Amino acid sequence: MTSQEDRRLSEIRDMLDPKEFDIWGLIRRSNQTDPYILMAKHRMNKSPTKRAKTAGKLIGRRRRRVSTAESVDGDSNRSVASLDMYDDGPEDFDFDAEEEVHDMRTPTEHCQDMYVKACKEYGVHPVANFHHALKTDKCVLRHRQMTADEIKAIAVALVGNGSIETLDLSDNDMGPKGTEYLADALRENTFIRNLGLADNNLGAEGVKCIVDIIVKQDTVNSLSIAGNGLRECDAEVIRPLIENTIHLKHLDISHNQLREAGGEMIGEALLYNDTMESLDLSWNHLRRDGACFIADGLSENICLKKLNIAWNGFYLDGCKALAKALEENKTLTELDLTCNRVSKECLEKLIGGLKRNTTLEILRLGWNPITPQGAMTILEFLRDYKSSGIKELDLTDQLVEPAFVALLGEIEATRELKVVFGQVKGQDTRGDDDDEKQLMDENPIIVLMEFGKLMGFRLMDLFAALDKDGSKSLDHDEIRTGLRMVNIPLSDKCIEVLINKLDVDGDGEIDFGELMAAQTEHRKKMSKFYAAQEGDVDIEDTEIGRVRIKLSRLMAKKMSGNPAFKRSVEQMKLLLHEQEGQQKFAEKMTDGLAQRAERAASKIPNSSFSEKMKVWKPMST
Repeated sequence: MTSQEDRRLSEIRDMLDPKEFDIWGLIRRSNQTDPYILMAKHRMNKSPTKRAKTAGKLIGRRRRRVSTAESVDGDSNRSVASLDMYDDGPEDFDFDAEEEVHDMRTPTEHCQDMYVKACKEYGVHPVANFHHALKTDKCVLRHRQMTADEIKAIAVALVGNGSIETLDLSDNDMGPKGTEYLADALRENTFIRNLGLADNNLGAEGVKCIVDIIVKQDTVNSLSIAGNGLRECDAEVIRPLIENTIHLKHLDISHNQLREAGGEMIGEALLYNDTMESLDLSWNHLRRDGACFIADGLSENICLKKLNIAWNGFYLDGCKALAKALEENKTLTELDLTCNRVSKECLEKLIGGLKRNTTLEILRLGWNPITPQGAMTILEFLRDYKSSGIKELDLTDQLVEPAFVALLGEIEATRELKVVFGQVKGQDTRGDDDDEKQLMDENPIIVLMEFGKLMGFRLMDLFAALDKDGSKSLDHDEIRTGLRMVNIPLSDKCIEVLINKLDVDGDGEIDFGELMAAQTEHRKKMSKFYAAQEGDVDIEDTEIGRVRIKLSRLMAKKMSGNPAFKRSVEQMKLLLHEQEGQQKFAEKMTDGLAQRAERAASKIPNSSFSEKMKVWKPMST
């Protein structure tokens, strides 16, 4: 450091009043004349520059290169709870005095230090999960109801952080003030790609702070601002997200009240967007006129792949406009129309548009009054129109005729199709409901392990097969997919209950370590079950016995009422019980997930195990 720099920093320190010291001032670097900012820039700009390309300009990011030994052997095990490691008073922030210590730390450790210091400054407790997440690429802090000062301390640490790519702060009641602090951090941090701010009471003011930054930086790929009290007059605030961004691919603005006027603005914005891939507008009271505007925008949109417009009251006018849009749209692959007052007449209009559409693969029509005749109509359409690309049809809670089940079995023999539906008319399912309800009161790990025994596979092998990224954890979607793949005889509602119970800490991930611990507990309960078998105790009095009996009864009833499901279960059991060298179940599941041929296994009787696995087509429960 030159003598001139020494004199300049000394003058800056003399200007600072320790009693008025504010960390937040340190990170506001847009005002180049503020002495706090000059000192912060001197501290943070010592190391080589790492540049991140953004829309229209380059933002400089300072990062120090450290050896592998420094990264691993650094003082990463320091306790977050202990604040005594930092000296009290403004001397903590004498950057000139601490320069040598800072040079020995990694950038993420420096962010951790800044976070703890900020917590001390604002009188809030550090969040251990966030402190640890500063070294990872994902931070999930939901349902904590954090104050504005807690958000302020988090924002301080995020300014210089370059590792976190996913930040989920949903349901924290941040309010406009907390959002302002976060927006200031995002102004400097261009590394965050996925941002979750749902259910935070942001209002139009808070949402505008976030939108302005995202539109200006254009580095965020996924954004959720669901459930933030937006009204129809606030749609103009959201519009730039659709019209003026290039990198924003996924937008969730569900559970607001955009209504018809908001639907008009969003529909017009869709005309000018050619990059967004998924849009969630569910629960927004769009109604008929709003639905028509959304449909008009969809008809000319050339990029949207997934559209969720559930619970919006489309009815006949909305379905007519949507049918016309489906005739013209060539990119949409998933459409959710759950609970939109879609009657049999509305369904017939939609089918008219689907006849000219070849790209839609997933159609959700659950909780609509389409009647058993309407359900039969759409199934006959799928049978007659081979050009239709629909592979998944959701008719949740829809009563169907036995003829529907028979026709579904015929279609599944010739094409890939998964259909979810409600009860079958004339069949008694009260026993299923009772058994399912009772199973939901049992330990979810016990239920899954016993189902694996029933089918002939180990639960850990299934989870390993589904863990494609090797993270040793599974999110809800991965587990949901796996359970449907192995034909678990539970309704979609019960599967969701089961998954939520598995996710004990509510972070959206199920860790393999939790499963290993549960297996130990399962072995202890198996000992009690075996003891009951050898003695005079009824096996139904043991947890293992209760679960086994209910699962077996559910499976039998499900197979008797659904021939297609029965064939899939029998085929899967046959494949899993075959022995072919040391081939593991995980490898078999991977083959089945990767390739599903349209031919039935019975057509290739002399094929090898791996070839049979490729043609196994699991059924929805």
